[in-house]
Amino acid sequence: MSDRVLGVVPDGGEGTAQPPAAAGMVLGNHLRQLREDRGYIMADVVAARVIGSVSTLSRYESAKTPFQEEVVVALLKFYGTTDAGELADVRELVRLSQAKQWWAGFRDVVPGCLDRLFSMETSAEEIRTYQGFFVPGLLQTADYARAVMKAPFRKPANERAIRESERKVGRRLAVRLRRQHLLDQTDAPHYYALLDEGILNRPTGGKAVMRGQLRHLYNLAENKERIHIRILPFAAAEHAAAPTSSLTLLKLPPAHGGDMVYVEATNQGGTYINDIDEMEAHRAALDDLWTLAVGKKQTLALLEQYIERLADTE
Repeated sequence: MSDRVLGVVPDGGEGTAQPPAAAGMVLGNHLRQLREDRGYIMADVVAARVIGSVSTLSRYESAKTPFQEEVVVALLKFYGTTDAGELADVRELVRLSQAKQWWAGFRDVVPGCLDRLFSMETSAEEIRTYQGFFVPGLLQTADYARAVMKAPFRKPANERAIRESERKVGRRLAVRLRRQHLLDQTDAPHYYALLDEGILNRPTGGKAVMRGQLRHLYNLAENKERIHIRILPFAAAEHAAAPTSSLTLLKLPPAHGGDMVYVEATNQGGTYINDIDEMEAHRAALDDLWTLAVGKKQTLALLEQYIERLADTE
């Protein structure tokens, strides 16, 4: 039986089931590897009438569409897989990929495109992010997060629209605070956050809110072993520029599939990148920016400097 599948399915019911996106990626990678091992191109599989179209098979292999068990099993059998244990493992992966997560109850404020990000965060062994405009969501205080979320709704509106926007902000805030529990777990991923100094100089939500946010960052940077916060100083701009204002790299354990990059556009959703060349380019960009950041001691000093500056201006 292929150890590519065995590596993610708990044996005998022990261990922790993998989140849906991680299970889907493992299953998609497994299907692609089986096809390539047999020397088939996608058109060969379609010509054999195992699946309806090349585009559908492509979405299966990239885990961009819900899996149907009968189709997955048909693909495996076409590729010559007859081992009962492997078929059972694959059926379990299909089940895991279809499972609902805690955020399923917040569909009105959590679009489906975020399923993959949230699920992969819970599977990651390391998360690295660069942020140019705002503190990353996993590190935001409630007051700061509320200010960021309310920004798009500041245009004049009628009372009904105002109430609806407040409701959505409240539910989005509940999701964000729940999502932050990830970094409190004993097996939390190592989280590397690189913040442009401009973020510290931008009093999002007002001076009091920003001061509270910076204090929170200081406490996390000083006391949390798995959270590594660094500041990219203004002076770094003469040496390098970030490829985008919001970039996150999620590194998964080997058995869970490949790594992924998530590029987010403010209030416009995001793009997932798993093409190897593109992903390596973004990884290299993160590496370069990290080398230009100030160290932990200097990061704490900068945070303290901005905290004191905000206190002095009130």
